[in-house]
Amino acid sequence: MDDKTTGANRNYLVPGLRRGLAVLGLFGRSRPTMRVAEIGRELGLPRATAFRLVYTLETEGYLLRGKDSVTYSLGPRVLTLGFDYLHSQELIEVAGPILDDLRDRVGASTHMGLLDGRDILYVYRAPSHQRLSSNRRVGSRLPAHFSSLGRAMLLDLSDEELAELYDADYDFHALTQDGPGNLDELKQCLTEERQRGYIAGSFIGDGIISVAAPVRDASGRAIAAINVSDYESLPCMADLHGTLKDNVLNTAADISRYLGYSEVPRREAVAEGLRVDVPEK
Repeated sequence: MDDKTTGANRNYLVPGLRRGLAVLGLFGRSRPTMRVAEIGRELGLPRATAFRLVYTLETEGYLLRGKDSVTYSLGPRVLTLGFDYLHSQELIEVAGPILDDLRDRVGASTHMGLLDGRDILYVYRAPSHQRLSSNRRVGSRLPAHFSSLGRAMLLDLSDEELAELYDADYDFHALTQDGPGNLDELKQCLTEERQRGYIAGSFIGDGIISVAAPVRDASGRAIAAINVSDYESLPCMADLHGTLKDNVLNTAADISRYLGYSEVPRREAVAEGLRVDVPEK
């Protein structure tokens, strides 16, 4: 296997991971399927090593064995990673200017986050122009259960999905004593917040308050959340459940419409008695 690494400290490289990535890199439009022997020959690996790599990648869903049982192609896990990446880029491209505009209108910091396991991952931030502003950075994480963005993402989950996400061993107070202390308390919070249609309050620190709402794609699924989050001393944060809430809900709806979401089918579902929560505007 050719070593094309430049400018890297080789002591930090993981050979097995590099070999696995090299295997995936062999597949392409001109070569959609390969055999183990071909993979080993291309990478200069013993057949046994090539087999173990392919077996591991197949087990994890990154490779898919063909009907002939001897050829392999890229699996659904690789496609999912690609679609998730493209989707997140589309989200940021669409939402960024809208969140900048929201920041300018209300005079406080705005953010967007994605649910990643039990964490909320910050993917966009428009800091306020005030001397003091929220210091949450892109790439930072918070436990979803006690952050406004995270709770906005959890609104769509059923009790069964919440129980699967938060198993009995999860420590709700691992980082802070704030927020719900167990799954039952979290469900109670979410029940009240579903009825309200948005998340509002103090979550991540003394003096910081937030209003958050989910962003939906064409299928109606919550794929991200946005918020206004800043120091409660800012004048714009005073009307938390009034003007500020309306601005956040309207902005979330604007982003959702750009992503193809229509609220009409969800309202029809409500009329038919299905469990769908539609925020009041």
